[in-house]
Amino acid sequence: METLTKNQELVDWLSKVKDEVILNEIKNIKHKATFNFDEAFAKGITGEELKKRMKVRIAEYPFKK
Repeated sequence: METLTKNQELVDWLSKVKDEVILNEIKNIKHKATFNFDEAFAKGITGEELKKRMKVRIAEYPFKK
C-alpha cells in the first residue's frame, strides 16, 4: 500500500475517533516521532567513558579471583 493511501486511511479513521485515551496515545506517539538523533547523540557518552564505567561495574561483581 502506498504511503499516501495509508495516510488517508489514518486521517479518515482519526477523524472518527472520540475516545480521549486513544487520542492521548496518538499525541504521545507524535511527540516520540520527532526524535532528534543528532541531539540525542550529543548527549551520549564516549567510548572511553563507556570503558571506564564498565571497568568499575565489572570490579563490583561479587566473584572470587
